[in-house]
Amino acid sequence: MFRFHILLMGLLGGLGSAQAGAETVRIGNDLVQRELTFDGKVWRTTKFIAGTESLETQSDEFHIRMMDDAEFTVADFVAEGKPVETKDGKTSVWTVRYHPAAGDKVAAIPATVTVRYTATPGERFIRKAVALEYSAEATVDRLEVERFSAKGDATRGGRGEPVFLGDRWFFGLEYPAGHSRHTDGNTPEPDKHHYELVGNYSFVDLQGRDKDAKGRPGLIRLFHFPGYAVKNGTTWQIVSKTAVAGGGAAGPVVDQFNAYIKTIEKPDRSFTHYNNWFDPAGKSLKVDSFIAIYKDFAKAVKPYGVKIDAMVPDDGWQDRKSVWEPAQRDFPGGFTDLVKLSEALKREGTELGLWLALDGTNTDIKWGESQGYVRAKANPYFSRYFAHYSLSHPAYQELLRKQLVRLAGEGKVGYFKHDFNHLSDIGEGNGHPPTDRHGHEANVDAMISLLKATRGANPQVYQNLTNWMWFSPWWLMHGDALWMLAGDDGANGNWPELSVRNMATTDRDTFLWRMWGDAKDRPLVPISRLMTHGIILNEKHQLEGPGDGVREWADHVMMYYGRGIQMKEWYITPKTATPEHWKALGTIHRWAERNFKALAKTEYVGGRPDEGHVYGYIGWDGSHGVLVTRNPSAETQTLEIPSPFTSGEIRSRVVFPYHADGAPVKRDGGTIRVEVPGYQTLAVEFDPGGSKTVAALSAVPTKVSGKEASAIVPSDVKGRVEVLVIGYPDLPEVKINGQVATPLRTSKARLNPFPGYARAGMPSDKARTWTMGSFDVKSSIGKEVRVSLADTDGKEGTAEAWLLVERAGKDASFPEATVPWAIDAGLRSQTVRLIAESPVTAVQTASRALTPAELSGIKAAKLTVGLFGVNDRTSGVKTLFLNGRKLVELPVVGDEWQNRPFDLDAEALKSLKASNTIEIRRSTAEDKFKFRGARLRVQLADGSWVQSSAQTGTQTTDKDWAFFEGEAFVSKEASAPVTLDFK
Repeated sequence: MFRFHILLMGLLGGLGSAQAGAETVRIGNDLVQRELTFDGKVWRTTKFIAGTESLETQSDEFHIRMMDDAEFTVADFVAEGKPVETKDGKTSVWTVRYHPAAGDKVAAIPATVTVRYTATPGERFIRKAVALEYSAEATVDRLEVERFSAKGDATRGGRGEPVFLGDRWFFGLEYPAGHSRHTDGNTPEPDKHHYELVGNYSFVDLQGRDKDAKGRPGLIRLFHFPGYAVKNGTTWQIVSKTAVAGGGAAGPVVDQFNAYIKTIEKPDRSFTHYNNWFDPAGKSLKVDSFIAIYKDFAKAVKPYGVKIDAMVPDDGWQDRKSVWEPAQRDFPGGFTDLVKLSEALKREGTELGLWLALDGTNTDIKWGESQGYVRAKANPYFSRYFAHYSLSHPAYQELLRKQLVRLAGEGKVGYFKHDFNHLSDIGEGNGHPPTDRHGHEANVDAMISLLKATRGANPQVYQNLTNWMWFSPWWLMHGDALWMLAGDDGANGNWPELSVRNMATTDRDTFLWRMWGDAKDRPLVPISRLMTHGIILNEKHQLEGPGDGVREWADHVMMYYGRGIQMKEWYITPKTATPEHWKALGTIHRWAERNFKALAKTEYVGGRPDEGHVYGYIGWDGSHGVLVTRNPSAETQTLEIPSPFTSGEIRSRVVFPYHADGAPVKRDGGTIRVEVPGYQTLAVEFDPGGSKTVAALSAVPTKVSGKEASAIVPSDVKGRVEVLVIGYPDLPEVKINGQVATPLRTSKARLNPFPGYARAGMPSDKARTWTMGSFDVKSSIGKEVRVSLADTDGKEGTAEAWLLVERAGKDASFPEATVPWAIDAGLRSQTVRLIAESPVTAVQTASRALTPAELSGIKAAKLTVGLFGVNDRTSGVKTLFLNGRKLVELPVVGDEWQNRPFDLDAEALKSLKASNTIEIRRSTAEDKFKFRGARLRVQLADGSWVQSSAQTGTQTTDKDWAFFEGEAFVSKEASAPVTLDFK
């Protein structure tokens, strides 16, 4: 029920309260109202009311700051009458007009100011906008749509952020490039949120023009930087962005704000597409070729009911000397051929999607300049990156608008990946003052207008806004997904793991922890609305290690979907996937669709993945919860998650990687504790009701005697049974049951491998060099297995050892279509510590001459070399040669000495003799590094080990290097030979 009451109120005292006998108007609806009080000259907001909740205010109503620092508030005007109510459908609009109190002679003051307040029944918020009208050209630096003081603790604020007040009220501009401040009118400083210091977050230099010199206690300000007034007939006008004020109900204000956002955002939507970026076959966009790839996908996923919504060519489909016309290579008929491809995909049941940088990045900007389009002059931050057009310049903007409408309409393009959103221009003549703040706002306005025009041509288009976005929830009014602002892909090896696939999962989740891991200061954009970069499976085995298979793939896919991601990207080459790959992907996808509502609300829980902490994502749809959690460590850990249940029984069931009615969970009030075994990924569902009791796996007996540990391997092992050894920095010699063991697989550290553009705030100071190996002990099932660790290479490190067993477990029977594939059906994983991390005992290896018979009978050998400062292949290949034969390319080693052992293959073993030589060669002279301490160790036929002589001194590539020591290489390309003798 709408309220428009003019009240005579005898209120006395209090912040912003009406004066005795003052005329008061309440505007709003049945849930929330705004009280305006007439002070004899103007109308000021003196109170917000919602039910029994009220917030008193002292308001300046608006604030105008000109480029020359002239400032005006409502105090400089006179109201032309009472608020006038009109209707716009169901919405009520109240309008107040003002003219200058001192007349039109005051320089730069608007001729009129119009304030409009709007409210709609059933909504717990009220909107406000301010319109300025000038009789001549004018430039407004900063326009504050709201400016008032109120008591209470205020939080958040910033670019594209609301202000929360007293955990009851929220205030903000419905505009992603708007700004808000609180507490003293100047809090927070720009770009100071936890998540704004991470990755490739967008940057705008406000040059201090956001600051208010007249701040006061409790001051809240909502503002933007409009710049030039626009001519409209005989006057010039500026219309502000829209402010919103709401809340007042019981419960956390963040929940009230999120409920408001749901009323304005593009709705939640599941969207799955193929992207051709990593698929060589997908680079051909000929109709038959591209359709063939889609048919491969469609056939593979048909058993699982998966719909592929779009087939997407990434960067490269465009003619670079155009404004987003198709390239002749694949579209000799131009736009007509693109339409043919789009229509062919439509007939098959999917749509065409396109990568398209709105600002022209990765097109020929010089060509565009010759056509009259304007290259943006970027701020210092963005000038490091790519040349791009100014979106606010009319010529380019208008042609781009027409082409977007053409592509989305006639071309039936159903998806756009809008990449490289610099939104930066400090140049002259592009429709805004030549400042970063005004150029940014003008380019954001242009982008929003272009996105809106695209939706006008195709209301169902999916719009993915990627590089250099920022996490304003108001972007969700204009786009379906936002890029998470990380590296495109990567494998984080800060914490010991065998699987590169798992390291790739750690990479994504570490970025998300850094931005969403702090519940007190995390973005208000849900994780589910992010683009996190999709899952990759291709011929190059990208993000796969030598031992990675379908099991690791399934874990990786489960974590990807478990984040709740609504936009699923498949960077998959179909012919690379086996039926088991498709089964894992298809059943997890189907399960995620069934749980879409819960997953759309996921929150990050737990610690930092690349420091070994258990973590996960929990989403609740009413009383139905979905948890996907992962333990990247060997040790079993417990994850705490929030729960809506405070009483009554909870039914839990594990749906991945096995099926069980009941999970290892405990509840304490509104907290659920989930026990996660070492190196395991789990998906658990929660509902009201009871579960069967989960029987814990029996303990594995262990004992430690000196530097040797032993365990009785359970007889019910049905899967893996391995000893896992982690050495810091190197893998020690491992003896199992008294015999030197050869690992099944090994992996090495990849410390803080964050790309430069997404590195800020990411490196872990706890990361350290490690090497990990797994050793098969299936022969010891039901028996004792003894493990000892020894340092035979003088590595002076530490090491730990664990027993990993997959034991028999009884699975539950769930309807197949409702759960992921139980890839570990009948198995339960368990890890047992054998040797805690401790210094490895050094074992002396004899140095002596070898007989010809001993040389010919060598079973194994290691060459150990101390390395310092070796960079990756981008600075050239560095190769180690043994007896003139290439042995290995040197690994990356930082600016600290590391002893690196290299196993000799069969051919290298044959080359060994009493006197051996090594040398290191580099393909270019770019990388400077050094080596020392080279020595050979060989295992003879009887199992004993013998060591060669060792390198004396150090060799360094370049004498002018700051880290030079010893002798310089004999040439730019090669070291002096080093002799290693068995004499």
